[in-house]
Amino acid sequence: MHKLFEKLNINSLVLKNRFVLSAAYGPKEKLESFKTLAKGGVGLIITDGLELNEIGEFKKVIEEVHKLGGKIALQLVSGIGGRFGFDENALDTIAVSHLDENNVFFNPFVKYTRHHEATEEEIEMIVDEFVQGAILAKSIKADAIQIHSAHQSFLLQFLSPITNKRKDRWGGLIENRTRIHRLIYDSIRLKVGDNFPILIKLGVEDGFDEGLKFSEGKKIAKLIASYGFDAIEISLGLQNIQKIIELNDWSGTPMRINLDSIKKEAYFSSWCREIKKLVSVPVIMSGGLKSFEKIEESFQKNEADLFGLCRPLIREPALVRRWESGDLKKAICISCNKCLTEIYLKGNPLECFLDLKKF
Repeated sequence: MHKLFEKLNINSLVLKNRFVLSAAYGPKEKLESFKTLAKGGVGLIITDGLELNEIGEFKKVIEEVHKLGGKIALQLVSGIGGRFGFDENALDTIAVSHLDENNVFFNPFVKYTRHHEATEEEIEMIVDEFVQGAILAKSIKADAIQIHSAHQSFLLQFLSPITNKRKDRWGGLIENRTRIHRLIYDSIRLKVGDNFPILIKLGVEDGFDEGLKFSEGKKIAKLIASYGFDAIEISLGLQNIQKIIELNDWSGTPMRINLDSIKKEAYFSSWCREIKKLVSVPVIMSGGLKSFEKIEESFQKNEADLFGLCRPLIREPALVRRWESGDLKKAICISCNKCLTEIYLKGNPLECFLDLKKF
């Protein structure tokens, strides 16, 4: 058996292989989507970000995934912090810092709205939101949780110099900017015990020139791993959505397009390789993985322990099963991002919209 299909432990969680569905399907998606993924052989399903009031909806999903021999982690996000929305007249938003309306973080999708720098009491409230989410996730038999600290998430906004302008114990040095991560981890661990897996998705560089640099991001990853998280998925920090809007340029996001050669795949592999040298916990690589050959190469180079796929599994939920059977042709997915534009711009369900007749 190829080592990519051997069992792997993350704390008490035993995975049947090293393939992960990187966060995709959320509350909008049907139960059948998760059942299909579980049947498809992926080792761990990670849901899209869930707010506290959405977690309970996954009780039935978890039960059905388990019946099919699958494992599922619920990704947790804040429902009350950092929610810059579409309504410029929205109520006052809890933000990491107060930002100027010309800040590069804002764009036609993440709009400047009324907001204020979070108080100590509000930060404590957001920490408790994650704790209550973890307790609920464990109570409905989720196999693990993943704390979302990448992309535009509230916790990532603490890490980026674009969004964290604080002068107190939550800003400045990386020990301060990761303080909320440590507090969330410690508070959750106290409530769920030592054996429940707590993962984190971590943005280690922003998609903006003036943002978080990887030279600092890898130090942040090392520090966060030392706090006790059981595994780290490496991804992008703040996304440069303006590039998409103006130029159809997805390079400042974690969902690059035109991956027409194997050399363009695994575009976060260098980050993973550097971070894996610094941490003792499993590292999850995601970002443009489409070819078994490329994944195998990264595994042999010791760049990561697990490999996260998203768009390829939306197109082919049984891709992992296919590879395990010996059919190692690359994923059908062409990384066109129609699945993303349809769901975000038109509100359609998350599915592949690729017309295979053209290919």
